[in-house]
Amino acid sequence: MIGGVQTAVAAIVIFLLLVVFHEFGHFYVAKRVGIFVREFAVGFGPKLFSRRWGETVYSVRALPLGGFVNMAGEGPEDYGLESGKSIAVRLDGAGQVEAFGDPRAVGQADFVGRLVSGPSRDDYSLRIEGEDGTRRYVLGPGAVLHAEGGAIPLAPYDRQFMGKPVWARATTIFAGPLMNFVLAAVIFAVYFTVAGVPSGPDVAKVLPDSPAIRAGIQPGDHIAAVNGEPVNSWDQLVKTVQSRPDQRVVLDVVRGNQHLQVTVTPEIRGGVGVIGISPVLVHNPLASIGLGIKQTWDISVQIVQAFGRMITGTLAPEVAGPVGIVAMIGEQTREGLMNLLTLTALLSINLGIINLLPIPALDGSRLVFLLVEAVRGRPVDPQKESMVHLVGFALLMVIVVLVTYKDVTRLF
Repeated sequence: MIGGVQTAVAAIVIFLLLVVFHEFGHFYVAKRVGIFVREFAVGFGPKLFSRRWGETVYSVRALPLGGFVNMAGEGPEDYGLESGKSIAVRLDGAGQVEAFGDPRAVGQADFVGRLVSGPSRDDYSLRIEGEDGTRRYVLGPGAVLHAEGGAIPLAPYDRQFMGKPVWARATTIFAGPLMNFVLAAVIFAVYFTVAGVPSGPDVAKVLPDSPAIRAGIQPGDHIAAVNGEPVNSWDQLVKTVQSRPDQRVVLDVVRGNQHLQVTVTPEIRGGVGVIGISPVLVHNPLASIGLGIKQTWDISVQIVQAFGRMITGTLAPEVAGPVGIVAMIGEQTREGLMNLLTLTALLSINLGIINLLPIPALDGSRLVFLLVEAVRGRPVDPQKESMVHLVGFALLMVIVVLVTYKDVTRLF
């Protein structure tokens, strides 16, 4: 029971961490390029808590398995403003509209009449017909529309997502996946700060019954070269040995004042060569940052290569849905915090890469639409683009259901 609670808590925390970092990337860049952000939400469903800072509402919602950033003009917006409809207007101290819409929802109003025209791309105002003729009211910077769907803060076209240049929109979209890679690098940096980083090609331990111990390598040995090629770091040593499985290699070893040559044949494990030694570790936060970035890059390259091999059929597809991921989180929770950190970093990298794939409803698809817009000089019809994303989202949900079914059958 306790293990199940730990798994559930760990899964919720990890999912929230991945999503919040992703959405914060969109949010931060949107703010920087001047897009009006209505809401930054953690979770889905009914609001448990919300507070407005500046022009944005920050909320925590009931279902802690996601989040979103609501940007003005990100998709086609239909405010239900129909000509001839009764509309009420409340003005601020500067004489601009601070609230308008259904007279019953606006409350105390400065003017009530029939709508002639609503805000447009080129005219951020209302034209309302009353008994004494038609009046024009300019919408203020914090104007709120009270409609059937609730209160909707509006923004002029130059503050909307679609009102920004292609580079600003592309940067805003790309920032989400980018933050997943940043999160992974931070997690790996923390991991290496705690666990330590290799100080160099120095041997701390030699595994029993390994090629290294059979060749006479001892703890404390410094490996200066492999087959006459100098090695200056543990990573360089590992890559050199891994590339020579089942091949005899000559190591130049420094042991105290002695200079030795040792011949060893790496065993094949996981498709690469290993000799069974571990490095001397030091706790260096600065080096950990660099190693965290490098680890993130190396794993990202490996995942992309694996995707390519799956597409070409040279690697069997291995896909896990929410149930499978929770099962993995449960396993790593039992193994300890460091293993859980590593899994979180791997999930974050996977999320970043998957979101960059040109699949409808994902960030990669939106970047493709922006590339098309940049090439042809005008945007794709927003209604058509929204339909593509909607269909893509529906297909993704079907895939998630199928993968989840596979995960459940595999577990039980």
